[in-house]
Amino acid sequence: MRTEDHLVGTSIPRFTYDTPSSPGNDFYRLCAGDKPLAMIFLPAFDHPITRTYISRYLKTLDDLKGVKLACVVRSGPRQVAQALEGRQLPFDLICDQPGVLYNFMGVETAGLLNWSFEAQRILRSAQAKGMRYNHKAPQLLPLTLVLGEEGAILFTHYGRNLTDMPGDCGAIYTLCDEVCELTRKAQQAPQKAKAGPHSDETLTLPDLAGGLEEEEDALSKLFD
Repeated sequence: MRTEDHLVGTSIPRFTYDTPSSPGNDFYRLCAGDKPLAMIFLPAFDHPITRTYISRYLKTLDDLKGVKLACVVRSGPRQVAQALEGRQLPFDLICDQPGVLYNFMGVETAGLLNWSFEAQRILRSAQAKGMRYNHKAPQLLPLTLVLGEEGAILFTHYGRNLTDMPGDCGAIYTLCDEVCELTRKAQQAPQKAKAGPHSDETLTLPDLAGGLEEEEDALSKLFD
């Protein structure tokens, strides 16, 4: 498992993404403003874990208190739109069926040993409702990011099991509030040398995928 702070202080490149209802959205526009963005990487939209956590976020949305939320799912926008049957979500659902962002951010997979008790409970409940899912297949572990403007990474947490992420919007707000306070204190401390300027080029998810053809070299240049 990588260290939790290996990406803090770097930035995610500008790119465009699709939601179930809107193609070609600007990632930096999503990050803009004085409120942080919580970005949570989940499995496919039809995965019981994804359905459960998105439902929890919807039920507790008022607890965000202005903090922005986006969830990333390993599903195509058309597939998610069909599942939503015309309903609109009050936060962005970034559709990344090819897994470009997952690969770019180094999201990991795990087997049965990483099924927490909570994950097992969610799966049993889904099976009781008639949902079928291959729980023996490799499972995506969650990733939680807190981001500032222009994709600045303020916090990362790579989940150690399938439910190791904020459980509701109250937890998301508390996390973002603590991260922003620590960031303010760090900014008041003596400043170290600043990183080089970021590129203003806007990429698409396929552009990011092209960069992954030489993944180790590209990531080392980006995150050094």
